[in-house]
Order: sequence, then C-alpha cells, then structure tokens
Amino acid sequence: MNKMKIHNVRFYELQPKSATCLYYEPKTKILALARNDNSIELWNVENAPFIECVIPGDPDNSIESILLIGSRLFSTGLHGLIVEYDLTTLQAKYTVSVTGGAAWCMDINQQKTLIAVGTEDGYINTFRIAEDSLIYERIFDKQNGRILCIKWDNTGEMIFTGSTDTVRVWSTVSGHAIHKMTTSRKEIRKDTIVWCLEVTDDNLIISGDSRGFLSFWDPYMGTLIESHESHAADILAVTLSHEKNTVYCAGVDPVVRSFSKINVKSSGKSYWVKGVERRIHSHDVRALVDAHGKLYSAGVDGYLCESSYPPKVLVKYPPLLQPPSVVLCKKSRCVLLCYSNYLELWRLGSSVKTASESVKVGMLHQLDNEPIKLLELRTKGGESILSYAISKDSKTIVYSTDTHVRVFNFDVVQGDAILSRNDIDITVKRIQKMLFSPNGNLLATINNDGKENIVTLYKLSKKSLRHIGSFHTMNESIVNVNLVCFSPDNQYLICSDRKGSIAVYTVNGDLTQESLKPWRLPKYSCPPTAMAVHKDTLNLVIVYSDHKIVEYNLLKKQYTQFSNNLQSRIPKQWLARRFPIINISFDPYNENIIIMHDDSNVYIINKENESLEKETKIPKCENDDTTEDSCSALSSQSQHAFKVAKKYKHLVYLNWLNDEEMVAVEVNPMTLIEKLPPPLKQKWYGM
Repeated sequence: MNKMKIHNVRFYELQPKSATCLYYEPKTKILALARNDNSIELWNVENAPFIECVIPGDPDNSIESILLIGSRLFSTGLHGLIVEYDLTTLQAKYTVSVTGGAAWCMDINQQKTLIAVGTEDGYINTFRIAEDSLIYERIFDKQNGRILCIKWDNTGEMIFTGSTDTVRVWSTVSGHAIHKMTTSRKEIRKDTIVWCLEVTDDNLIISGDSRGFLSFWDPYMGTLIESHESHAADILAVTLSHEKNTVYCAGVDPVVRSFSKINVKSSGKSYWVKGVERRIHSHDVRALVDAHGKLYSAGVDGYLCESSYPPKVLVKYPPLLQPPSVVLCKKSRCVLLCYSNYLELWRLGSSVKTASESVKVGMLHQLDNEPIKLLELRTKGGESILSYAISKDSKTIVYSTDTHVRVFNFDVVQGDAILSRNDIDITVKRIQKMLFSPNGNLLATINNDGKENIVTLYKLSKKSLRHIGSFHTMNESIVNVNLVCFSPDNQYLICSDRKGSIAVYTVNGDLTQESLKPWRLPKYSCPPTAMAVHKDTLNLVIVYSDHKIVEYNLLKKQYTQFSNNLQSRIPKQWLARRFPIINISFDPYNENIIIMHDDSNVYIINKENESLEKETKIPKCENDDTTEDSCSALSSQSQHAFKVAKKYKHLVYLNWLNDEEMVAVEVNPMTLIEKLPPPLKQKWYGM
C-alpha cells in the first residue's frame, strides 16, 4: 500500500441506550435484546455475533420482557399488551390485552405452548400459542401487590412468581396459590423486592432480591433451602448455565458471580458453592442469559458482553447502531452521521500541504480548515430512523421512519446552509433499505410487505427523483434483505439476506425481466456481514459471519482463483476472532490489496502473497519494522497475506475519500461512559 492521509473522525458521539432484557433462542441461535428506547435488536450469535436486524423503538410502546420462540418474537410492558412482531417487515403484527393493568414479566412453558404474564394488579394471565395468534386461556387468583417476575416449572403444572417480600407457587390446574414463601428483611420498614427467578432441572426455585441475597426454595414443601448474601445491592438478573449446574447473578452491584452445585456423597445432599466472579460491566446489570456455554450480559452501560470460563474470555460489543451508520459524500468532502432520530452532515477539514519527502508514517497533519457541521436534520416527532441515503454531492438527502419518507434538497450558498423539502414520486410511507448508486444517478429502495421484497429504482435528475421501475426478489429466494450494494460501474445491484442467499441484478437497462438478468451466487450456511465490489476487476468480495472470505467475479460469474485457493488456508487466528467484519474497501493503486475492518482492527489482505498456512499468526503493523508482532502498515513486500494494520476503539467506518485520503469514523468509549448515570458507590481497600 502507498502512503495516505487518514481523517480520524472522533466527533460521532452516540447516546448509549441501556439494555432492559435478553432472551436466547437455541434453535435459531438468535439473541433478542431490548433497549430503553423500546427498540429490539436481534443478534445472530452462531459465529461472530452481529446485529441481524433491528425493530425500531416506538415511544408509545413499552418493553419489560421479551420472548423469542423459533421465528416468533413477543414483548410485553407497562401498556398492558402482548405484542407479536413480524420479523420480515420489522413491525408490530398484532396486540393482545392482558387483565390486571401494566405487565411486568412474561415466561413460556417447557413445551413452548403457553405464555404466562404477571401484572401490576397481581394477576397471572395465560395464553395459548396458536399458529398466527395468541388465544386467552385463563386468569389466576388475584394476589396483593404486583408480580415482578414469573417462571414456569419443568412439568408445566406449577408457576412461580416473585413480588414484594414473597415468592409464590401456583397450580396451573386450579389457578390457586399452593405456597406463599416470605423473605426476610434487612430493615424492618424496608420491603424486600424479589426481582428475578430461575428454575433448576430438579424444580428448585432460585430468587434474587433487593437485599443482594441469592436464595434457593423448595416448591413442594414451600421452604427456604439455603441463602447467600452474594451482592452489596439488588440482584436484578439470574440465569442457569446450559448444563444447569451453575447459577450466575448480577444487578445494581455489577459483579457477575457464579454458584456451582456440589453433591456431597456422604450425605447425599447437594449445596450451591460460590465460584468465579467477573467484573464485566461498570453499571447495573439488567439481564443475563446462557447460550451454549457463553454467558451474555447487558445493562445500563449498553454493552452486550460475552464471557466464558474456562478459558477466561471476555468480549464487549458496544451500543452502536446497525451498519451502515455513516455515508461518505466523496464529491462534496462531507460525511453523514446517523443517530437514532436525526442525521448530521459534516464537511471534513483539509490539511496543510506538505512536501512528500517530509511525510512520515504516523505523523499528524495540521488542518487548514477544521471540520464544520453543516446540517442537523431531525425526524418528525422524534421517530427512529429506519433507513437513509445521501447523494455523492450531498445535495439530496432521503430518510424513512415507520410512518413517513422525507426527501430534502440541501446546498451551501455563500456560507449559508439551505434546506428545502422535496415533494417527489415516493408513494410508500416506509422504506427498509435505501442507497444511492456510486455516480449518484440512481436511488434504490427495498421494502418487504411480509411476502416478498420489492426493489424500486428512482432516477435523480436536477435534484428531483423520478420513478423508473421496480422488481421482486422472490425468484432468487432473497426474502429478508440484510446487505445491499452497487458495483462501482453502476451496472449491478447485489442483495443478500439473513439466510446467506446472495443475488446480482443488472440495473443499467429498462428493468424488464429480460434486461435484469438476475442470478444467484452459491448459497452458504452463514449470512454475510460485509461485501464490496472492486472498481477495476469487478470482483465481489464477501465476508461471512464465520469469517469465511470469498471473491466472485461478476463478469465471469464464477469464484476467482484466489478465492478457491484461500478456503483451505485461512489462518485459525482469523477464524477465531469474535468481532464480525463490517466494511470492505480496496487499495486504489493495487488491485491485489483488500482492506477490511471490524470494531477494533483494520486488516490488509495481499492476494499476491502465497505464504499462507492455517497455523500462521497474523502480524501487527506499526512504524517501519516487520517482526512477529509488528510490521509496516504501508509495506507490500511482507510475505504475510494477512496483516493487522491499525488498532482502533469502536471503529464504525473506514473508506477512501479520494486516492490519497481515507476517512476513519470511530466512537470514543469515554464519550459513551460520560453520558451514563453514576454507578453504585462501593468502598475499595485503601480508598
């Protein structure tokens, strides 16, 4: 690679959204995460975890508990409704009212046929899961006080609930309470609130409460078996390991502690013994869930953390928006930053021209002009942005929410920013995906009406969008579009879905079925997380969630020789990475150089280097020295095909502004922490 200047954009300051609840579906290996803005993220955690899709937050909604049953997603909250979502259109499908006011908790039985909901007024509602609806079953006896947590037993004959000072056992046959087990208090006049429940394989009840106690109860005798003061404050979340022999708990005191089940042979009894503890989060932990040996935790700091022991592993996924959250306008030297409900347009700074012989690797350049924020465009009513696009000259901006699509003309005249509404021929009220072609002449929009994807193309001419045609993707088995990109020559539109299907459409003609000439790439078992097309060779590079890399030539409609040779020689270190690749670019001076990045690292792949083996370690690149740990980021003479070029913290976007400049957009972790409320104050030794 040649030397280039990098604009390190550090003014992208996202507001962290705390996580409220988690649910893991073992069959689909999807993790559902709800945040405090009522949005729901679906994470694919089969390989490197990544956000597969997002259901945008609705201010009128409320989410206190979620369930993911196969491909069906349910939530309930303080509005007193159960909501089922359509995971194709990413909208609410229908709602069902519950009896008893606000709903605080929800659980499903072992047979996945019944849902139980606990309410503010002390009622338990049960619903039977039908094919396309929920059918009301029955209501249990009213108890005094709200029900804050609820769990089914393993047989389906009992339901356990937690509330103020009480853990109750209910019969699902009679609807009556069988046992009422009372917790103790730390202070006489201060209630003990049971925040969370879990059930072991032998039907023991595990509760976490506001005293910081983890308690084990016998549901048949209605007695307390043992209790541990595990935390200095409220326990808000508790979960069992996949083998059901380890309990994890955390809460306002964010330390994640474990208790393991020990069987004593002499007495035949079993006890729960305190084990490993991990300081994973800085603030309250609201949710814990085990996914086949990996513990996922989330809370007020917004991070989704994946931890395991042994070996001791911790990966923290920051509370960022689903890519793409940044668009580069190369012609106007602007960058568009997307937030949850508004867009920011910045003009990048320009550096002082320096003699080429004095330029050194890693040096900082003084700016002639500082970056300037040209525009802040907020949505109507503060709705969440579903999709957005901007032309390469930044003069046409389009965004969509759940209820409306807006098109604006933007320009800067004599230093004054001018924004005007554009009434154009977009009749739909909601667009799931959209992007402009590289030359800025075409706008592609993608919608799914619940049955099929509709791709619509608009032509941009004199700041006006004109509808020129549309087509469907069902013939190519593209159902839920996840990624979409244009080829640099504006001839091909490539779409991929969440199941790993990828199709290529020819969009430079009149959009008849004959001129489209779509074709599918061979389907892979994992969904792609990033793809891009080289401007000269028209090679499509795809990286999948398990880090498999393929290169496909669009002209020859076949995999390249490099791609075929690579599959059996990808380094194990590359395949073991826990962050997905989110963006791909290419060296404008060398068609054999591929640049890709994840949350923290920039990787360079040199296709000319043949010394690639599975056991090869990926070297790091710093300064001008090539060693096992460091090699020149700008040198193409190294025999390593894979190199780590640069480390970042929360790198959101990296691409070329022109042949000599790149733009790197990152989110500073400190800006995320600064926006959080103060954590639990604890006294440490020596402080």
